[in-house]
Amino acid sequence: MKRILLPTDFSDNAWNAINYATELYKNEECMFYILNVFKVYSYSTVNMMYPEAGNPVYDVAYKESQKGISDIVRRLVFAKNPRHYFEGISKNNFLTDAINYLVEEKGIDMIVMGTKGAGNTRGSNYGSNAVTVMEKITSCPVIAVPSEGEFLGLKEIIFATSYEILCEKNELEPLLNLAGKFNATIRILHIRKNEELTEIQVANRRLLEDDMTDTKYTFHSLTNIEPAVGISCFAESRDADLIALVNRKHSILHRLMKKPVIKGITFYSRTPLLVMHVQN
Repeated sequence: MKRILLPTDFSDNAWNAINYATELYKNEECMFYILNVFKVYSYSTVNMMYPEAGNPVYDVAYKESQKGISDIVRRLVFAKNPRHYFEGISKNNFLTDAINYLVEEKGIDMIVMGTKGAGNTRGSNYGSNAVTVMEKITSCPVIAVPSEGEFLGLKEIIFATSYEILCEKNELEPLLNLAGKFNATIRILHIRKNEELTEIQVANRRLLEDDMTDTKYTFHSLTNIEPAVGISCFAESRDADLIALVNRKHSILHRLMKKPVIKGITFYSRTPLLVMHVQN
């Protein structure tokens, strides 16, 4: 059984990401964990404390969180997919700490979340939270779904790579599994600074090709273009269903995350993004 974590701030975009996940795994037996993280503090003249159950401030926030989760679960159960099960979780914690804990405790296989939050205070940081999760949660792959993202199947997946780092086949399993399940074609895209590849890049490209033996794939390259622009334009030109990146030091994602345009994830405004976390 797949175990999928669905963080939510109760925004429309978070609900859209939940719908995306249930459609992506429509034909698989899954346990979906609906997570809402809230943060409440209690101030004193001496220090700042973190209230627990029984504290009025905590209880109000917890009940609000539970009510929101119950509403979501009720809507999901109404879909009547016999393969899907749901559990709601409310945590008074920081988002990444709560996710890290649940990834280990529940054995999470995938995190699916929206890229933008509600316009109110509670959801105003959701976009930056999505980026933080993609950067900091290294033990589980993440799919970030934009507000316009709708699951219509997976026919083409763009895998952007620099060829500078060797990725083992098991490290690419989230990508390969999705491609295999939907018989999708992986378009391997290299954004290059120069026309010629280094010896290391050539070797890594060959090893990547070996990893794709059971998958439909093609190689593509773009030269002297900003990676964010190149990936975005290429994905749109192919009407791609998913963009995949590896988060690792010196990777494309690692460099892109430092740019303001990526902090808002604006260049992924139409195409969902799969981020895999390869250990250094």
